[in-house]
Amino acid sequence: MIDGVESVVLSPRLRAVADLIPECDTVIDVGSDHGLLGSYCLSFGICRYVIATDIHEGPAMRTLQQMKEYRDHCEIKVTDGLSGISLKAGMNAAIAGMGGLEISKILKNALFSDERIPKGMKFILQPQKSHYELRAFLSANGFAIQKERIVIEKERFFYTIILAVYTGDAYDLSEEEKYLGPVLLKTRPENYLKYIAHEKEVFLKRSLGDPKCAEILKNWEKYL
Repeated sequence: MIDGVESVVLSPRLRAVADLIPECDTVIDVGSDHGLLGSYCLSFGICRYVIATDIHEGPAMRTLQQMKEYRDHCEIKVTDGLSGISLKAGMNAAIAGMGGLEISKILKNALFSDERIPKGMKFILQPQKSHYELRAFLSANGFAIQKERIVIEKERFFYTIILAVYTGDAYDLSEEEKYLGPVLLKTRPENYLKYIAHEKEVFLKRSLGDPKCAEILKNWEKYL
């Protein structure tokens, strides 16, 4: 924790993201937009340094303004995802508030860039949509899903947060695990039943054009 800096208040969604970030030397906040997550991590001693990135200059400047009290403990970069960042052991990255396809693209670009992802690096991911595609990418590319959380805001917005560690070892997930989350199905954490009820409504709509969703719906009772 940095002395003399006032604590930062986060929304339930971002607080859940922060709570899943393990203590480390550096947090990379990808798509930081406003800098609140990075400020919180420094304020509460989750890390000693923050690298905040955004692809657009305007949001990067908002982050710079938010984090001005932490200027000796952070840097702000206008860049696409993790591009141009030298990834090292002791770093964890948070990628929140964007679609699962975009998150997958950021991770794929990092995997095949000159600065490879070091084994053991952890990623805290909060997709707004395309959860199936993101989990499929993670399993196929050696990102082991270790934890998952469910957050509900305003009784109607459901968010899933994923903690994945890069091992380089691909593995298989079932269709239901890709859609609903392997850890969520196994541990049934707080808000699980509300989440399942919400997802059933989503699946009822999707099943009209997606036979995989229709098949999962046939056995929905086992998720309760």
